[in-house]
Amino acid sequence: MSANAMEETVYGGGVRWILSAEEREHLGELLDVEESTFDHIKGNVMNRSRIACKKCGKHSGLDDMVYGAMELGIHSKAFMVDTLVNGPSGASPAHTVACSRCDEQFEGVLSWDVTVWRA
Repeated sequence: MSANAMEETVYGGGVRWILSAEEREHLGELLDVEESTFDHIKGNVMNRSRIACKKCGKHSGLDDMVYGAMELGIHSKAFMVDTLVNGPSGASPAHTVACSRCDEQFEGVLSWDVTVWRA
C-alpha cells in the first residue's frame, strides 16, 4: 500500500481518500452533527485519486460529495450521516462532483467501491 498525506492505494484497486480534520469539520457543519461523529472513519475507497479544483485548488473529498447531494436534494442529512458512519448499502453510479468551496465542477467522474468502502 503506497501512501501520502491525503490518500493510500488499496491492495486490489481503488484509492482510499484519508479523511482530514478539515473534512471532518466541514462534514459536521454540512450535516449538523459533531465532527467527532466521524472520528472512527479513516477514509473511503474511491475509483481514482483526489482531484484538485481548477478554480480554488481544494482537493476533492467526502465533503464535496455530501455538498453536492445536499445541493441537488438527493439525500437527507440523516441518510448521509448513516451512510458515512455505517458504510453505504449499495454501489453508487459514477457522477460528477462540484467543489464545496467554490462550486466548480471537478474533472471527470467519481464513484466508490462498496466492497472496500473503508478497507
